[in-house]
Amino acid sequence: MKDRDDIEALIDRWVAAENFGGKPTLDLKVALLSLVLEQLKYERQTAEDVVDFETYFQSKIFADTDKLIIAAPLNEKRLGAGKAPIQLQAALLVFLLLHHRNDFPVLEIIKRFIGKVRPQLEFLDFKKTKTGVTRCFTNTRFAALVLRDYGLLKFTHREAYKTWELSLTGFLVAADIFHKRSKENVHWNIPANDKEKGVNFDLLPEIRAACDEINSYDAFVARLASICKPDAEVFTSFKEPLEKAYFLLKDYWAILKNTNLTQKDRRAASLELIQKLERETISDEFYEEFSQCIQINELLAKIPQQPQQG
Repeated sequence: MKDRDDIEALIDRWVAAENFGGKPTLDLKVALLSLVLEQLKYERQTAEDVVDFETYFQSKIFADTDKLIIAAPLNEKRLGAGKAPIQLQAALLVFLLLHHRNDFPVLEIIKRFIGKVRPQLEFLDFKKTKTGVTRCFTNTRFAALVLRDYGLLKFTHREAYKTWELSLTGFLVAADIFHKRSKENVHWNIPANDKEKGVNFDLLPEIRAACDEINSYDAFVARLASICKPDAEVFTSFKEPLEKAYFLLKDYWAILKNTNLTQKDRRAASLELIQKLERETISDEFYEEFSQCIQINELLAKIPQQPQQG
């Protein structure tokens, strides 16, 4: 926002907050003013479409001594839609890895995830859609839907509608992304939404390439072990189903990169194979034991503190 300092100074003069404890801060005054305006909108029954979001976003906003001046644009431009769901996929996998034991409901996952990536979002991402939901919340749901369709998230009634949990493939991909991003402390990075020429993929290249280096069963186990405590017994006690899963996953990674398939067919083939893997190899008992082996505190300690918002 241009002229932000002048606008903040005007609000500081406008609003007198009393008896809220301590010295009234500008954040408190902004929050109170926002609630006053929300109540006025409710009491006046102000329609949501009185001012279009895109018109406001392109308006000139500035303050003088006693007025907040908002001038509509003479020529409006078409704006983008904020961060696309595909851009959120990798960071969402990292988030679910780090919080896989928390059992957060979906709404709580979204709120906390948005808090992590917020420094990279813009005001457009917080536009409310026609359904009344904030755009970045909706796009996070869409990101999770695609991940689930490809079998990177578990797909049962509990996981699909109440929480999001990583599948075996989700853990493999999330571990790779986490370790690579740890080298530069960019765990919550949102990549640019660059269209890949000549292909029609709805998964990030970072995800599709995450298991390129897994060319043996030992490498497969090593990837899973990289997020676990040393000498975890889960890889011994579940060796046989893990071996079966490894051979099935060879076909899975080939499907993800198959340029001859449409997005619809690629999703269907991926999910069918992962559902077969879940039925025939990986049990709930494996997930429970594997979860207990993950060194979540050690992983969290590697995450840099988020910068303070101005």
